Amino acid sequence: MKYIYMLLILTLVGCNADDELTALTATASEDKVWVFAQFNVQEETDGTESYYYYAMISAQTYKLISNNKLKQGFILLENVKYWGANDLIYDYRDEENSGELVFRIEDIVKLDLVNQAPIVGKGVEQYDSEQSKEEEVSATQQAQDNESEQVTSRPKRTLKSGL
Repeated sequence: MKYIYMLLILTLVGCNADDELTALTATASEDKVWVFAQFNVQEETDGTESYYYYAMISAQTYKLISNNKLKQGFILLENVKYWGANDLIYDYRDEENSGELVFRIEDIVKLDLVNQAPIVGKGVEQYDSEQSKEEEVSATQQAQDNESEQVTSRPKRTLKSGL
């Protein structure tokens, strides 16, 4: 159903039908990736509103946008999450919203690939702790490697007889 709406919008707006069709077919791809996206959307008044979301998008859409091969059309954000009160992550999905949003690709300011899904109810520490864990594991591994090098590179001691 969501693709029918996007096709309808495509036919009504269709300035650059090639890009619009590419965006539509890329969005239909089943392979998804997590991204952090910033959109600057021109408001009806003179201002611009910025939006920041974590979401899943089509891997094909991400690849086309990141390679600068797709510059116009619509992007479907699924399983949308956002930073809210107390610097915690919240689900966009609720009684009113489905958890999906559609934006114009032209409004993207930043699109970063995220290695893991954001956890609702947690803040930035979920990423800090992962980095800290990785650094701790790396430091431990390096210490073990250094220790084993020291053990294997110690000069052999010989006992001198001749007391």
